[in-house]
Amino acid sequence: MAAIVYEGRTISDSIAERIRNEIGNQGNPPKLSVIRIGKDAASASYFRAKIRKGHDLGIEVDAHSLPPETSAKEAADLMDSLAADPEVDGIILENEVPEHLSYVELANRIPYWKDVDGATYASLGRLMSGAPCLAPATPLAVMEFMRAMQVPQGSSVAIINRTITVGKPLSMLMLSSNYTPFILHSRSLKIHEITRSCNVIVVAAGHPGFLTPEYVTESTSVIDVGINSKDGQITGDADFEKLSPIVRAITPVPGGVGAVTSTMVFSNLMAARKLKPGK
Repeated sequence: MAAIVYEGRTISDSIAERIRNEIGNQGNPPKLSVIRIGKDAASASYFRAKIRKGHDLGIEVDAHSLPPETSAKEAADLMDSLAADPEVDGIILENEVPEHLSYVELANRIPYWKDVDGATYASLGRLMSGAPCLAPATPLAVMEFMRAMQVPQGSSVAIINRTITVGKPLSMLMLSSNYTPFILHSRSLKIHEITRSCNVIVVAAGHPGFLTPEYVTESTSVIDVGINSKDGQITGDADFEKLSPIVRAITPVPGGVGAVTSTMVFSNLMAARKLKPGK
């Protein structure tokens, strides 16, 4: 029997509707500041997408596009100004910055209660310790698919990724939701045996078509976080054509996790107001 294909658009639309309703009830839309430094094409695309998405949701987006020659002091001063501005509810710094700047240093100037990307050390530390925080958008999107797939608590989840943006924070979210995560990576032994024993596989290996039939069983659900360009096509880390006739459930690429990730940034923005000190 063919797998159930979980499209991201359905989940994203549901979250977007919830955001619009919340804004309508509050009568005071939040304000998001988005900063882009330099001329990186991918960064420019993400920058424009966030502006469009914000406007679609009825959210005020304060866009800052800085030239490549922006100095470290100028960039830091802007970050500090936005961090101190009580009218700004959330801040995102696009992560492709010119070589003379440090994304890590600049991003970590964002207070945890405005860190809607969940990218700062403060946010990640709070996530690890179980303190209130804004988690990274991609792991949050994965958790939305876990809910949509109705994966029972206690289920085992193989996460093929150990980065600070996906694997590590996702494992914390899994634990807090009473799942049993296994972090796998390029040096892990007997990966096939582990993945076949798990109920869910989250694959973000960075290699197109990495996940093939020998990693799964007919009861496996696959959540594909990978985004690759191959022969002019966008493809994931799971071999969709070979897996979809075998597994229980699967997400497509494009149109899967990525479609939900962008919406989770704005879901975080709605939550940011409640994290402000004194609230």
